[in-house]
Amino acid sequence: MQNYFNYFTEIEEHFQRRRGSLLLLSTLDWALIETWREAGVPLDVVLRGIDEAFDKYEARQRRGPQRRVNGLAWCAPAVMEAAEQHKEAALGTAPAAEPEIASAGFEAQRIADHL
Repeated sequence: MQNYFNYFTEIEEHFQRRRGSLLLLSTLDWALIETWREAGVPLDVVLRGIDEAFDKYEARQRRGPQRRVNGLAWCAPAVMEAAEQHKEAALGTAPAAEPEIASAGFEAQRIADHL
């Protein structure tokens, strides 16, 4: 997972770019981002979900005037859908290999021999 600070700021900046104006996120929006981070939703998946939500919004705008997007919560369903698609796409792939402690020189026998 990316750096805690980068995850939040990247999402905030991307949302502001897609909205087309500076809008400070509310505490509920920050809590929503925290929920996504704790759930392990990758940053690129969140950004893709925001893009999909705004693409749908812009398509509806062409048919008639609509209200302006005023919060990140409006993008939450699209983000969750993108997360599900990401999870389904990852089925059957090997999980990322964790670095082994033994390769770092911390084998139990080696420590015991040293002591």
